[in-house]
Parts: sequence; C-alpha cells; structure tokens
Amino acid sequence: MKNDHKRVNLREIARLSESSKSTVSRVLTKHPNVSPKTRARIEAVIEKLQFRPNLFARGLAGGRTGLIAVLASEMNSGFFAEVIRGIDQIAQIHEGHVMSSFAHGADDYVRLWDEFNESGRADGIILIAPPRDIFKHSISSDNVPVVLCASRPPEHSEGWGQVDTVTINNRKGFRDLMVHLESQGCRSFVHIAGPSDMYDARERREEFESFVSARPGLQGEVIETLQSTEGGREAVKDCLRRKQKRPDVFVAVNDLAALGALQALRDEGIAVPGQVAVTGCDDDPASAILGLTTLHMPMIAIGRESASLLFEHLEKKRDLAAAKHQVMDLRLEVRSTSLSSALR
Repeated sequence: MKNDHKRVNLREIARLSESSKSTVSRVLTKHPNVSPKTRARIEAVIEKLQFRPNLFARGLAGGRTGLIAVLASEMNSGFFAEVIRGIDQIAQIHEGHVMSSFAHGADDYVRLWDEFNESGRADGIILIAPPRDIFKHSISSDNVPVVLCASRPPEHSEGWGQVDTVTINNRKGFRDLMVHLESQGCRSFVHIAGPSDMYDARERREEFESFVSARPGLQGEVIETLQSTEGGREAVKDCLRRKQKRPDVFVAVNDLAALGALQALRDEGIAVPGQVAVTGCDDDPASAILGLTTLHMPMIAIGRESASLLFEHLEKKRDLAAAKHQVMDLRLEVRSTSLSSALR
C-alpha cells in the first residue's frame, strides 16, 4: 500500500487528534505545556500517519529542530571523524541528530558559521578546530549557542569570552614527548609543524620551541607545512636536501605528517629508528601497527564533552553566564620509532 505521509500537515493531525495546530506544534517541539493524555493522543495519530516534520521549517519558525551543526576545517585524518562520532553519541541520547560540513579554507569556515547562525537550520553549533581568523568576528547573544572544540579564543575577542571550550593540554603532552626523546639521546630536533592559525598546531609548536630553547645542549628547527601525509613527506625531503647532517628526530604535529615522514625516510634508505627517530600525535589506529611513538588523544571523549556542553545550553541546565573550559590530557605512547636514538 502506498504511504501518503508526505501529504500530511499539522492541520490534518489536529483534526484527527481533536486538538489544535498549536498543540500539535508543541508536541512536535517537545514543549512541556501539554497534558499527558493529549500528548499521547496526538503522538498516536503522528505514528499512525508516519508523519515526519520538516526540521528546517521548524527552525525558521523559531522552534527546536533537533539538529546540531558541526563545522570542521578539514577531513584529512581520523581526528575529525572520531570527534564527530563522540558528538553523535551524545546527540542520540538527547534524541537529536548531527549535521556536519567541512569548510574550504578560512573564509569559507566563517561563511558557513554565519549561514548556520542565520538560517535557523540548527539548534546549536560545534566549531571543530576553527581558523584563528574566526575570532575577528564578534559573537552576540543573538547567535545560536556555540561550543569551541580543539580551540580557545584569544583574549579580548568580542563576545567569545562566554563561549564554552573543550581543548587538549598540548603543552604538557609535547613536553612529556620531548623529555622522552631527550632521554633516548636525541639532541637535534626538527618539528614538522602545522599551520600557525590552528590552535593545537600553534600550542605544540610553542612548547617545542620553549623546550629546546631552555636546554643549551639541544638544537631545534621548525618546518611549517600542511597537517597531512604529503606535508610530512615534503618537510622531511626539504630538510634532508638542506642539511649536511640529518637530525636525531622528526617530531610531527600529527600522525598523518609522521606517516609522510616515514615514507620520505624509507625512500631515502634511512632506517627508522636505527638512524633517525620519528614521532606523531593523535594515535590513529594505524600508529600502533606501524610502531609509531605518539601522543594518544581521547578523540571520542572530546566530541562527547563538546556535545554535552552544548546540550547544557540548549536545555538550560546551568548558569550560562560563566563559560566552561574543559581540558583533556594527551597520553604518551612509546613505541619502536623512538627507542633506538641512544644507539645512533
């Protein structure tokens, strides 16, 4: 039998349930001001007709859509997929859904954020690793609730001081990594760094530079590139072309860049870890298989915490005057790619 639920509207549901359009609307938006008996009667009609409301239209009318917008700067690693997975786990608990989009550069990121704000398509937005330029744009109470994931706004950013954040303690994690490498006999370091307008990449670079500068016996160089396999590969090739003596270790901003570094060293016939060490950050699933020393990032937990903070806003479960800043730790995972430094 052909299903006719697409032609059903609020007026028809109200007629069949012997109620009003406004009451049906309150049931659809889960408004508490409906008696249990009336709610049950309306829900029975909705179920029988297999009615599915137009979520975007509901948002334009000022109601809750049940949709959470997630905006990311790229999709080149498991980090974004796992964070979104964590967000979706919490959205499911709250009977919501996740709508994700990936920006093509900093300007496009800002444009998409503005579009989500103005269109009424989402109840709230989680911004994953936004470019630093976004903080040049003010944020006001008229915007839909926002949570920053893997980012913190600079001081004095207009309106952003009231935004909740979930970040990683990059400085402690990179310090632990550098201490380990120094203990393995590494004295000459090259950091394959990510773009300086990305929060995590900037934090890791600053800790690397601080660690090296504080120890007179160490040497360090920073090569900024893309946080990708190709970026890591090109950074290593550039370093080997320029330097007469190769460094003791390549410290990559993430596991993808570390993978590119491993590929470049293999192409040059340079043994890892026998002749040079390589480390990453993130702990992608392939890292354990490759024996890559890295920093484990609790990606799913980051996503879950970001979504939990957003739903606290949407459901007004706490005083929202003061922003919450949750910081999670990286865990050092020592594997074979960094264990032979002292033997070189």
